[in-house]
Parts: sequence; structure tokens; C-alpha cells
Amino acid sequence: MAEMINLTINGKKVQAPRGKTVLEAATDADIYIPTLCYHPALEPEGTCRLCIVEVSGSLRKGIRVSCIQEVKEGLVVETETEEINKHRRLLLELFLGRSPDSPYLIDLAARHGVTSSRFLTGESNDCVLCGRCVRVCRDEIGAYALCFVNRGPDRKVTTDFERLSEYCIGCGSCAQVCPTGAIQVQDRGNERKISTWGQVFAKFKLERCDHCGTPFAPAKYLELINKKAYQPKGLELVDYICPECFKNRDRASEKRKASALRSSVVKWSVPR
Repeated sequence: MAEMINLTINGKKVQAPRGKTVLEAATDADIYIPTLCYHPALEPEGTCRLCIVEVSGSLRKGIRVSCIQEVKEGLVVETETEEINKHRRLLLELFLGRSPDSPYLIDLAARHGVTSSRFLTGESNDCVLCGRCVRVCRDEIGAYALCFVNRGPDRKVTTDFERLSEYCIGCGSCAQVCPTGAIQVQDRGNERKISTWGQVFAKFKLERCDHCGTPFAPAKYLELINKKAYQPKGLELVDYICPECFKNRDRASEKRKASALRSSVVKWSVPR
């Protein structure tokens, strides 16, 4: 069992396993800390800085990034000081200046009292360069299809050489973790397109479900599922089943189990 660490967050005594971050400890204790680049399925990088907190006690008093700061015995954390809120509002203004039309950012900023930005550029791009898409593709999927290019105001997310990616498998994980919807996955007929920054960076033919015939996933994606989920267990993915048919099959299986159980209960019940 992991050693438990005692700390205080906003005056509340909190315990967390050693190795947990301050953000995780706060989340487990139902204490809100805003985030943008953080995602529980990914290793934290502290890119956006929205989750900054003020620490003291067992650490020298100062501002730390809570998603990468591990808990310490006797640590004292404040998440809503005047200085912290000032920094957060400035960060949110900068994000809004870049993405003034993003509903997610508008809501997040409004929660912290920011309804406009002094840093509007006249352009609008929903991508806030949080890096979630790059990290999930690189660290979790292992495809390395997305990357950052350029620096400063020209920095953006794209593929190598900004062309159709030969590494993308069409899984759509990048779109799933994107907080602002800057990455779009479009399925039309038997074709899937994935795009960002107004650029289509991947196109795929969709394989059809062996049960209902609906196009649902690229072959590269299904090959990855076979490699990671089936082959390690000594199995092979022999038929393609879309999510809806898979759910229906599970529901039918549950109904059969329930029916068999009822029959068994009737058969073996002792009459009174």
C-alpha cells in the first residue's frame, strides 16, 4: 500500500498517496483547479500554466504548477490567492486573444471573470497549443503523426513536412483529447478526413462492419487494436464489428444470460 502524504489545500486537510501531484490530490478532494493542457490519460507537462497554485510549508513559498508538482508532507497549498487569480486572468486573456470564438475558452474565462481580451489579433484559431494531441499520438498511440513546428507567433500543430501523414492511423484520439475542438474528424460515406488549422492531414478508407455493413474505422486503426489488444493474449481480430453492433451483441448476450438464469431459477426452485 502506498505511503500517504498529509497536506493542506485551501485550509482543508488532505491525504494523498506518495507520487500523486497536487492537482490530483485537489481533484480527489473535490477542490477545483482550472486546467487546459492537463488530461488524466496523459503524462502532465505543465504547458498552459493555468493550474498554478501558491505553496508554502514544506516547500519554499512561491508559485508552482500543480499538475507536475508532487505532494509533500506538510505542504500548504492555496489555489485562489489574489496573485494566483491575477496570473490566471492574464493567461486566460492571452488564450482568448488567440481563440476568441472557442466556446470552451469563453466559458472557462467567464468562470474566472474574464469576458474580453486586450490581446486580440484580428484572427481566430481554436488551437491553443496545449499539446494534448501531440502527446496522445506520441505517448499513448505511438504513431508520432503530429508535431509542433515553428516558434513564437508562428508555432502550430501539423504533420511532418505539413503533408498528408503516412504515420496517422485515423483513430481520432487527437480530436478526443482536444479541449477546444480544433481538430475535426469527418466521416462521409466510406472516407474519413482529419484536419486542423484548415489543413486536412489524413485521409482514410473506412472498413465496413461485418455485421451491419456500416463503414466505421480505418484498417490501420483496426490493425493497431489487433496488435495491442488481441495479439498479446494470443488472439487475432478476425472480424470487424462497429461499436453499435458490439453494444447490441453485448446487450443480446446479457439478455441470454438473464434468460438462462431465470430458466435455471424456475427449474431448480423448490415448490412451497
